[in-house]
Amino acid sequence: MWITTFESIFRPFFRELSVPKILQIGKFAVGALVDYAEQSSGWLPFFSGIAAMHRSSHFRLILSLTLVTANAVGFAASALADHELLGPVETRQLGLEEVWRRNLSVPAGRQSIVDQKMVVHQTQSHVFVEIVEKSGEPKPAESEPVAEGEDATPVIDETAVIYARFQVDSDATKRGAIDQKEAERLGRNEIRRLERRGIEAESRIRKIPMIRFYTLSDDGTVECRDAESGDLIWLQRVGSERRGYGGLGVDEEFVSVVNGGELVKLDVKNGQVFGVTALEYVPTRGVVHCNGFALVPSIGDRVAGYGLVDPTIDPFAEIVAGSALEVPTHSADSNKVAWGTSQGFVYVMEMDGEPNVQFRLNTDGIVSGALASASGERFFFGSESGQIYGIKATREGEVLWSRPTGEPIYSSPIFFDEKVLFPTTYGNLMCVSASDGYSVWPQTVPGVQELLGAIDGKIYARSLSGSLLVMAMEDGSLLGRFPSIQPDSLLVNRYTNRLYLVNNRGTMQCLRRPGSVIPKVIKSSAPVETEEEAEDQLEEKKPEQTAPKNTDPFGAPGADPFGGGGADPFGDTMEDPFAPAGAGDPFGDI
Repeated sequence: MWITTFESIFRPFFRELSVPKILQIGKFAVGALVDYAEQSSGWLPFFSGIAAMHRSSHFRLILSLTLVTANAVGFAASALADHELLGPVETRQLGLEEVWRRNLSVPAGRQSIVDQKMVVHQTQSHVFVEIVEKSGEPKPAESEPVAEGEDATPVIDETAVIYARFQVDSDATKRGAIDQKEAERLGRNEIRRLERRGIEAESRIRKIPMIRFYTLSDDGTVECRDAESGDLIWLQRVGSERRGYGGLGVDEEFVSVVNGGELVKLDVKNGQVFGVTALEYVPTRGVVHCNGFALVPSIGDRVAGYGLVDPTIDPFAEIVAGSALEVPTHSADSNKVAWGTSQGFVYVMEMDGEPNVQFRLNTDGIVSGALASASGERFFFGSESGQIYGIKATREGEVLWSRPTGEPIYSSPIFFDEKVLFPTTYGNLMCVSASDGYSVWPQTVPGVQELLGAIDGKIYARSLSGSLLVMAMEDGSLLGRFPSIQPDSLLVNRYTNRLYLVNNRGTMQCLRRPGSVIPKVIKSSAPVETEEEAEDQLEEKKPEQTAPKNTDPFGAPGADPFGGGGADPFGDTMEDPFAPAGAGDPFGDI
């Protein structure tokens, strides 16, 4: 009882302890034990007399001091680690709530994470049976025909009141798992209970894409975790730690890991190792998947491709001008990838059919960060000279816009809601329109080091001092600064309305807005070009016709432009303009 009272009194004090204070207290505690042992005429009498001292005040003093020191170290260590995450007080200040907090399978905390990717799987989904308020309005007819073999996507009313939700488990062996038939039965029972209370309700089926985190550690551990629940899906150890690891590639079927001169291929569903491919060239970066190929930047200014679906396909290699500075970026809605090189070029490669380089763009300054992609085959990037670009990956390559900023840009931009966010080297965050590149905000936001994500019109970022910043997406105004929160995330969420933080110990935290149980997948659609705009562009490209077809601009066909009726304009009919009257010599003697 007295230990609990003592602990409750000094707990606030221990939360404010710094590392030097912890070491000082620990040193003091150890010194106290040593001094007491020495005063007891040696260590052997000290330990042998512990049983006899269990009722003495000396033993109670040492025990309480040891417990308090251990608690102090634990509290302070927890505070040092959790200042990178959000506690209950901070989440309430930000208007968020914690969904889950899990320890990642990393041997030495965040520093041992080699690569981490968040993937929204379009071919895998969670199925929910929801009981919602009955609208009383007839369901709208399908406005567009549905392709054969595809299901019609129902229109989901996000404003409808949800009374109950039952999740259909894909793993039937899981304890307490239910299939869709059982979920629908439970839904009907819920509807009957609501009817007895005078509430009209109906059921609907809702599908949410599976969102997964894939983490690669420097000891070869590959972890797959559900991004919504934090549950571990599978864990696999691959390769040799001595060879080193280059990065992760993930698609709908496979996960690949670059390990030295080998490419290890895993099943995305269960982590089973499918095989190991020897790389033709020494890799320099990680890997990206596109249209059944694993693309690996390699030495000799090459980008090599290796077959994933069909391993018998011969590898190919495209030689470009300069080495790749980052892993190529996969287009959001096409089989194209783009990357910047050390020679100041941005390349776009087409992966449909026979892979080949589609075009290259000579940029003003080196593009060292990964490119940001958007629907409509668009890519956005900035250069070290301060120029920002928006391009469209057409066959000839189209520069949508190019703007000078005056500040070097080395990191990757963030595309969100038809806006592109560019953090500069000087810590200024600018927001431009994806359509024309002009600034959306009245001014840049200073003191920003790294973006962490965006939720419901708010941008979360880490400042140059390490504190958490909250800004408005609409105009960039600063909504809050939290010096007590020091986030350090390796992963920027570009896909959902969730915020993910990782602390130094490798603990990941997921945050969301209260009540937003179902994640909202952020989708973008390229501006639709109308027929009138397309016709106007064609008319601008057509040359003007000033002369009728099949006509001679110099006269009638066969006519001499210098004479009439075919006569010689320099013939005898023309008099000498220098001859005087009488045909006399103007330069002769009088």
